[in-house]
Amino acid sequence: MKDWEYNELFDAIQETYEELLDKEYRYAIAKLADEFDNLGKIEDIIIVDTTIGEITIGHDKVFIGRIEGITKRLSMFTPHEAKGELTQGEISDLSKRIHKVIDSLKNTEVDYNPAAEQ
Repeated sequence: MKDWEYNELFDAIQETYEELLDKEYRYAIAKLADEFDNLGKIEDIIIVDTTIGEITIGHDKVFIGRIEGITKRLSMFTPHEAKGELTQGEISDLSKRIHKVIDSLKNTEVDYNPAAEQ
């Protein structure tokens, strides 16, 4: 990861989300995904999706498209692809977080209205 440290990116995404909520930004999750796009393979697909997944599992309902997209991308993660970019401890932590997000999204109430993206 060329521009971010592992925990720094998780923290930055969470802080940005909280700032968007403070501004009462209606589509905070969608905006968050847009703001942290094109950072790099590990950053985009893994860390950003994991963090957004962690945020969304705390919501009452989650838009079906968000559930499907995050679940699909995180399900494709293999620890091998993070070698050289993350330490072994970071890979282990990320793997645990990914599994928690995927399992939790399976039990999240689905919303078919994109307005659930708040």
